[in-house]
Amino acid sequence: MKTLNVIYCCRVGFGILAAIVAALVVDLKMGDPLINGITIALLVYFLTYYLLKWQFMNKVEKPTKILTMGIGAYFLIFIMFWVLLITPFLAAPTATFSVDSQDLVVGEPITFNAALSEDSDGEIVKWVWNFGDETSSEEETPTATHYYDNAGEYTVT
Repeated sequence: MKTLNVIYCCRVGFGILAAIVAALVVDLKMGDPLINGITIALLVYFLTYYLLKWQFMNKVEKPTKILTMGIGAYFLIFIMFWVLLITPFLAAPTATFSVDSQDLVVGEPITFNAALSEDSDGEIVKWVWNFGDETSSEEETPTATHYYDNAGEYTVT
């Protein structure tokens, strides 16, 4: 096998290794997990560069090829494996909401407030409401206002 092909295959393997290390080391509750994961990926990339340089320096025409060979494959493999490894551990947000009034009138606005909802893995960036009458909305704030056209019992989620 040609030296550059070996380096390329090593990069792919090191990408998998970096993803495993990042998944084990990165605490999803501290800081930004994306920044922490990328930091580990870069650290492993440059550490393995020196390992590959030491191993293959005399076997390639251009030593800069050791740094650049397989960089795309490394980061693609890293991202794919890292996402596959950390996704099962991400917790779903806990939805908690209240209604502004218990005396509801057909055609009058009802405000739902989900400000007490929490996401242990980060912050909530979007609230998706299903009002139980075949209507829904997506909001960037925790409150939503809705009007019901007919009297009845509705399950809001």
